[in-house]
Amino acid sequence: MRRTLFSLLLKDRDLLGWEAFCVHFAATGRKLAQEAGNHRLATASVGRTTFDRWSSGTWYGRPRGEAAQILEHMLGHTVEELFSPAPGASESAAVLDSVAARIGSRWPTSTLLLPAGGPAGIWEIAGRQRLDGTSAAVHLLPVRRRGVDADVHDLTQDGLQDLERFLRPARRGFLVGVEEQKDDFDLYVRDAAAARRPAPPGPPSTGALSIPSAYLLDDLSYGILWALTQLDDGLLSDDQALDAEQHLLDTYLSLPRSAPSQLLVDLTTVGSSWMGSAFCARHIQQELADASEVPIFWTREQTGEEAACWLFFKHKLDYLQALERFHGTATQTVRVFCLPEAEVARSEKYERVLLLLAIALMERCGIRVRVVPQREYSEVDGVAFVPGQRAVVANWVRASGGALWAAGSTSTRGELRTYATVFADAQGADVLVGEDPASRLRSLADYLSLDWSWLTARSHALGEYGVAGLVRPRSRLLTVEALDETLLFLGKLGSSR
Repeated sequence: MRRTLFSLLLKDRDLLGWEAFCVHFAATGRKLAQEAGNHRLATASVGRTTFDRWSSGTWYGRPRGEAAQILEHMLGHTVEELFSPAPGASESAAVLDSVAARIGSRWPTSTLLLPAGGPAGIWEIAGRQRLDGTSAAVHLLPVRRRGVDADVHDLTQDGLQDLERFLRPARRGFLVGVEEQKDDFDLYVRDAAAARRPAPPGPPSTGALSIPSAYLLDDLSYGILWALTQLDDGLLSDDQALDAEQHLLDTYLSLPRSAPSQLLVDLTTVGSSWMGSAFCARHIQQELADASEVPIFWTREQTGEEAACWLFFKHKLDYLQALERFHGTATQTVRVFCLPEAEVARSEKYERVLLLLAIALMERCGIRVRVVPQREYSEVDGVAFVPGQRAVVANWVRASGGALWAAGSTSTRGELRTYATVFADAQGADVLVGEDPASRLRSLADYLSLDWSWLTARSHALGEYGVAGLVRPRSRLLTVEALDETLLFLGKLGSSR
């Protein structure tokens, strides 16, 4: 699969970015319009999707009309030459460039940097508001799928030695298997730690090295990798600081109300999120210790980036387990999310997958989840509400004034009536339809524009192998066990209908 001359020329002229390309394309079009007397050349444009297809290096179609004239004038070759395999182009380098372009195009929060066109480089991962971004070492390998595995193949002796050197360091790293197909390829990802094992005597070998096909790189696996690597690296960078500041949690738990500033501690965004979440979980448990009625909860997470904490923070899972004492044959805990339609529309698919996984986790724990789509409920407090008795406020997601959290408790009748009204409205506005988890989660998939059959099938496959082989947490504050169980839970729901 050799690269087109067009893609190589773009790289040589530093025009691989759509915006930079469009500037030169438009300028050439205006100049050519004056020379040819064709005003349509001055207004011709190229959309991002079209440019991504052209610049992938593997598209052998032909632009037509004004676009073809402008490209020929701009690059000095016919479109036939531009969109044919480049003479003398390295096939392996072309594939590597195509992989990097594919990952960056499909997931804008990812950039694959492969210096000198080699198979090893850096995978840069960017966050949004709650995640700080990170990077990991990456090594691309040719693989061929056989049954349930994608096996490494066709490595030279030098390639085997390069792989051995890559696996040796105790750092965050990923192997990316590239399975070439006709004019396309599939990608598979495996945490380098899962492939790192004592080497047997003799020359290095990849005979036992394979990547499960369940680790296909798509919006499910990428979303998990994207969130977990950033949470993990953020917590590891704050490990000593978080340990030293544990006394803050005990100190503030003794106060009736608290909203400490983030300036009190020197933490990453992830570290601040962990501390706020840990305090709020303990605060709610403390305030509900003597509750005799079943509480209902309002949760402020609105994006996959925010909701990912439910999937991986150990204390979140301990918190859910502690609240199971309110579950019974005649009672069920209710938890409400506000997921505005506009926020859902702005979210990437992999973030919407994370949202659904977090809600599926709760449904698996016996919690009845409701989803409110109206934006006016976005600023409702995170609260545990015992009707007629008490409202325990615990905000750490988007806490106002730069606070780590805002927590308190009230039994004022007026405030209790306000919360009661909000929860009653939520019941009437719920977009999750159905009397069982399968029905509700399927309606949530529809609301989030996710394919239910695809999601449940992929969840089953990934759950069978376990997330740790895809991306393994290193921080003691994280776990993937609950996510594995949630993936299997989703897979069973999909197969039962």
